[in-house]
Amino acid sequence: MMNSSASSYYRLPSQVNHIAEVMNQIPVKSYLVGGVLRDSILGASNPDIDIAVVGSALAVAKKAATIMNGKCFQLDKSRDISRVIASVSGIDIQIDIASAKNGISPDISKRDFTINALALDINDIEFNSGGPQYEISKIIDEHRGIKDLFDSVLRMTTNQVFKEDPLRILRAARIAAQYHLRIDEVTEAQIRTSSPLILKASPERIRDEFMKILSIKKSTQNITRMDDLGILTNVVPELEASRKTSQTPHHHWNVLEHMVQTAGQAENIVNGEEINVGPYPKFVQSFIPADYLHRDYFDQSFSDGHNRSTFLKLSCLLHDIAKPNTKTIEPDGKTRFLKHDKLGAEMAYTILKRLKFSNAGIELVKSQIENHLRPSQISNLGQEPTAKAIRKYYKDTDGASLDILYLNMADYIATKGPNLTKKEWIDHCSKIGIILESESSYKKAVNQDKLLSGRDIMVRLSLKSGPLIGTLIKEIEEARMEGLVSNKDEALELIRHRINSGEYIA
Repeated sequence: MMNSSASSYYRLPSQVNHIAEVMNQIPVKSYLVGGVLRDSILGASNPDIDIAVVGSALAVAKKAATIMNGKCFQLDKSRDISRVIASVSGIDIQIDIASAKNGISPDISKRDFTINALALDINDIEFNSGGPQYEISKIIDEHRGIKDLFDSVLRMTTNQVFKEDPLRILRAARIAAQYHLRIDEVTEAQIRTSSPLILKASPERIRDEFMKILSIKKSTQNITRMDDLGILTNVVPELEASRKTSQTPHHHWNVLEHMVQTAGQAENIVNGEEINVGPYPKFVQSFIPADYLHRDYFDQSFSDGHNRSTFLKLSCLLHDIAKPNTKTIEPDGKTRFLKHDKLGAEMAYTILKRLKFSNAGIELVKSQIENHLRPSQISNLGQEPTAKAIRKYYKDTDGASLDILYLNMADYIATKGPNLTKKEWIDHCSKIGIILESESSYKKAVNQDKLLSGRDIMVRLSLKSGPLIGTLIKEIEEARMEGLVSNKDEALELIRHRINSGEYIA
């Protein structure tokens, strides 16, 4: 719980200096609203500023953009919401301006949660050498949002908020996870009742909120909470069948819980710390062959505004989604899930298409799911993977090779759970480590200049142009990676020998 007093002052982002200066040049009553006030009280940063004006938002936005030499465009014509983007004194500024034509009280009463139903008159912002600030007693708080903030409670403003915008059901889960809030009982009951309405929101908005939840730390806890609230399988109905699907004896959890646990373990491995706790042996983190440089790799913004780490967790959550469809019990009593990796990739493709993911994001997830068993199957038990098998792995999984290795490790941990033994984990990590260590040499070999060009082959061996030439170039590069040839003469001799032996028809 936070402590406050009526005389407490709170800091605002530095860009509010410029925004207030601009708004004071426009003859309209204006207020800071929502998230920027909430976050300033919580001590969190929020560079995106929302403003409500008692007048035309579009007209105000145009004037503000002109003053700041920025750009203005309408976000929502029907609700009169516009956005201004500018750069002032090297500071990037984004302002969303909405019309509160009937005054500020009716405007904030329409907001989703009490902690967002806050407003501050621009004229009540104070400026000093430390930056813009305000006295908390100046905040317009007609729904007791400040008390809920100090009590760490998420509460809806009215019982109609989810009907008015079903996406708020997902937002509730995301905000609660992001700010470590407890959802109050009445709001929670309303979420459970309203959760089937989620799919009435646009796919793009569902995608963005869902991915935001996956991006927040403590994924196992956050996904489990979504499921408890009835949200998870309304967003991805295909997951419901996995809830009661049991697995082979060496699996500690059923399919759905296993996938949730896998997402959490992937987060642990990427971050190199025990963020998601559970009934796991203490030695797990000690033998993971992860490289701190890989954190930068997973932090890369990849697609749809999200990084590879979030896409990895999405892949983990879906990686066994086809197991209910492929489960068979053989005459010998063994349970099998044959080709669940291939069908799972197809199911993921359908799900992500429905949610309007970009092609790049879809292909990354699809490749991870389709190949998530590959690292475990790359060699027989007790044997090290061969150089040829590793090259084939990197070739087949190009663009997702590292992601798949991390998914595979997380999958392995979440399969055994508390029953994971030190020896089997060390052996598995050793195999993954060998594959990881080969990554740089594989990339170097692939990116180096070809030993032979098509012209080299045709001129030196008197061959005609055709598909065979391309095949020969590929074969030579494979031979070079295997150490069979190292220069042009050796490569030409190998081709000549194979043609003379009848392996190829020239």
